[in-house]
Amino acid sequence: MKSALLSLMILSISYVLASEAKASNSPSQSTEQFCADRSEGSYVKNLSKISTNLMSFKNHGGIGNGGVCWWHSRFQRSALYLTVYKPAEPMPNLEEAKKIIKKIRAANEIVTIPGFQNFYQFSGAYSALIQDELERWQKTDGITKFNWVMGLSGVSESSPKKLKKKMDELFQYVVIEGNIAYQKLQIKGVMAHAWLVVDMKKVDDGYDLEIIDSNFQWSTSFYKYRNGQTAFDYHAYGKANPYLEREKEMEGIHLTVLKKCNPEEYERKKPVVSNNNNEF
Repeated sequence: MKSALLSLMILSISYVLASEAKASNSPSQSTEQFCADRSEGSYVKNLSKISTNLMSFKNHGGIGNGGVCWWHSRFQRSALYLTVYKPAEPMPNLEEAKKIIKKIRAANEIVTIPGFQNFYQFSGAYSALIQDELERWQKTDGITKFNWVMGLSGVSESSPKKLKKKMDELFQYVVIEGNIAYQKLQIKGVMAHAWLVVDMKKVDDGYDLEIIDSNFQWSTSFYKYRNGQTAFDYHAYGKANPYLEREKEMEGIHLTVLKKCNPEEYERKKPVVSNNNNEF
């Protein structure tokens, strides 16, 4: 009898733990749940490690068919932090879906997605619309804002000391401060790739990075950096020099969440607006 009770207790505890783990990896389905979920610092990182919360299609297209990895990654990060799903409601029509996609790109409000349980489903149903938006974003940044040169130093390697310093700073940003990092990888010449660093583990001789790469977007993957390296040496891209970028964008996403979930704290932390209406 005692053995049966003990087995039942273990089974019950396992069920509770499994349910909690599943809940921590499930996207929010109401504004109230959205705020409660994001009060847990690891919530969005947990989301990022489950394929149903990731983009359904990989990086492709773009100018000269060179891809849209920079914008694919930024869109993915925004969707992880700012979306709420209401599967019981009707799916959006094309015009409504376009508005939702533009809101995710803008990253300045919480975005409700009706008719779907997760981002994988939504991005699969409207992949063509999302791709069109990513390509428009690329053209806007590249032509209007002349952002092609951001992070393009042309230097694909640095000294071991400098790279170690970058990795220590990345660990501080990702693990200690709890951000998902947008990292630019400068490949030799003028090519640059981008991925998201969602987590890191410190080991005796370096760091293990967990990443979302838009070229292999169906799940997170791993890269091992070891002290003494002069560059990342990733199987898909060869040697590349990493740069942490779009920190202001990440800060803006955090402020968007704060504005919805803690207006009083938002008022204390919101950007100061100067007389000429430029935000700092």
